[in-house]
Amino acid sequence: MKINPLYKNKAFGTVLMLFGILGMSLIVYRLCVYRFEYDPEYSPVDYGKYNIISYFTVQSNFFGYIYLILNALAVFGVKKLQKTAFSPLFGALATTYILIAGIVYCAGIPMGFTPPFKWDNAYHFMQSFIQVYYHMIMPVFIVVIWFFPSSNEKIPAKKAWLFGIYPLIYSVFSIMRGAVGKMHYYPYPFYEPSFFWNMIFPGREISFIPAYLLMAPMLCLGIGLFIATGLLIIFIHNKRIKAYEKA
Repeated sequence: MKINPLYKNKAFGTVLMLFGILGMSLIVYRLCVYRFEYDPEYSPVDYGKYNIISYFTVQSNFFGYIYLILNALAVFGVKKLQKTAFSPLFGALATTYILIAGIVYCAGIPMGFTPPFKWDNAYHFMQSFIQVYYHMIMPVFIVVIWFFPSSNEKIPAKKAWLFGIYPLIYSVFSIMRGAVGKMHYYPYPFYEPSFFWNMIFPGREISFIPAYLLMAPMLCLGIGLFIATGLLIIFIHNKRIKAYEKA
């Protein structure tokens, strides 16, 4: 495995470390500094401060921060971590999950699916900054990093199906948790059976078995999005490797 000279540059490693540590710090901050504010549209129920871990965005960002920190340590010379840190599949997974989390969130802003940003006091400022960091800064940063592959190791396109495993497990768990859990909590509205039902059959009383059957093809489309995005990320990686080899 031939290492990209950029991944031997300590300044580059410092940037990776700073982004990773800041992200980890924001997760810790959110867990420690929590205040429920009732909102009939976005926050009608207090699900507790640890509920933040239920969000795909937080989980995918956490995965991404681990990826950045391991890469930084490898850049700093921790050779035992290089095989894992510079694994292109590891990076492709982290990039795909964070990118889709950011795209879905930003797409939901004009549709009214996400609460508006508030900057009127210190608490709201931090809450809004965290959302911006998770959904706008990190997706852009990690995609930019992806254009500079750490090694000349290619990713076989046939491995793209692996990108759908975690989202599938997460989705099934979230749907089941909402259905049988005491508080019937769904981290995202599209996991609730009434979401698509009301879109297609507005005003009609929900029938749960058909509603869940209606969710199945939507779930398949969602998993397909992860696999398709994974293929794109793999394509970019392999193309960039060819460009480096010709240079």
